[in-house]
Amino acid sequence: MFSFPPDCEVCKSFFFNKCEVHGPPLFIPDTPVPMGVPDRARQTLPPGLEIRKSGIPDAGLGVFNKGETVPVGAHFGPYQGELVDREEAMNSGYSWVMYRSRQCKEYIDAKREMHANWMGLVNCAHNEEEQNLVAFPYQGGILYRCCRPINPGQELLVWYEEDNAKDLNPTINYLRNQNCSSDGKFPFLK
Repeated sequence: MFSFPPDCEVCKSFFFNKCEVHGPPLFIPDTPVPMGVPDRARQTLPPGLEIRKSGIPDAGLGVFNKGETVPVGAHFGPYQGELVDREEAMNSGYSWVMYRSRQCKEYIDAKREMHANWMGLVNCAHNEEEQNLVAFPYQGGILYRCCRPINPGQELLVWYEEDNAKDLNPTINYLRNQNCSSDGKFPFLK
């Protein structure tokens, strides 16, 4: 996968370890849970987040902030799941494609909770105005970065950073035109 350095949410400068002016990004770690636990995805939620019925019609569950406001620039991840083949990924609403090189891609699917983390339960925003998280590739994984403050009671909703979209999924332009499916899941990726 191509790796893009994060940018500082305050001054918009790129950095590798930390912004020289504003310091390192805030990484909010998952709660550690071994792979294979039946409801692993739910158990990996960081403190301050909860899973409940989504505000998106027919989306099922979603992830909500129940703690303090999540600040702009906070990072979650990486997205966890099983490596699957292309066909299985295309039939799942929980898959991302990760490019290891121009010719080599892998599909990571979070459909089975025992092999995934909580990030597979974050729903897709219908547009950029609704989003509060941005998905981007970083150091061989996919992270979600908070692009708007997420207040207590708000649902976490992800969309992709325009510059990185082509590296997350080959059908990104199609998805941008179609937005998300009506149930809040991506038709090909999550």
